[in-house]
Amino acid sequence: MGFKETINEEKRDLVNAKRPYETAAFLLFSVFFIQQMFYLFLRFLQYFKDVKAMNDAVALGATAWKVAFRYTNVTNLPLYVNRIIGVDPTSWFYVGLSFLFLLLWYFMIWLLVWNYCKKRKLAKWTWTTLIIFGPGTIFLVPTYLWFAIYVFRPYVFRFIRRGVDEYKKYNENYVFKEEVKAAKPVEPEIKEE
Repeated sequence: MGFKETINEEKRDLVNAKRPYETAAFLLFSVFFIQQMFYLFLRFLQYFKDVKAMNDAVALGATAWKVAFRYTNVTNLPLYVNRIIGVDPTSWFYVGLSFLFLLLWYFMIWLLVWNYCKKRKLAKWTWTTLIIFGPGTIFLVPTYLWFAIYVFRPYVFRFIRRGVDEYKKYNENYVFKEEVKAAKPVEPEIKEE
């Protein structure tokens, strides 16, 4: 299937009224992705303006300084991308490396989440949007763990059900082996006269 056919198939799936939450998730994904790329583009423009201003100042006799890539206020970036840039924001190497890792992030999301959901007829745009842009601190649990719980839900719920069934069968009068103390020999009482 070609790229054009894939886009047409996605368009048909999103317009389908059976899953309106998928359309909403796709729209949210689009808005957040465009916002992220827009801010990164603005930061790159500012970075190149700062480099040009530094070169002009050096040409006029000023001392050289290093221009830092201002990565703060770039919304929705994965934390490790900010950490890589934070190693040395004045170095082209770390700025470029961080954006290579951002591309790797999107490739891994496409490979592991989007394709996985598509093959199993799950809500691919909803899960992709939640994992990329979702709040990573819902109940202080990262979103990829929510996804893992969702994927392995039959096993998780089977485990929970077994625990509930054992709790229902629990009788408080039942004595567990661990609670039985070793029997102490009873010494006969000696009456003193």
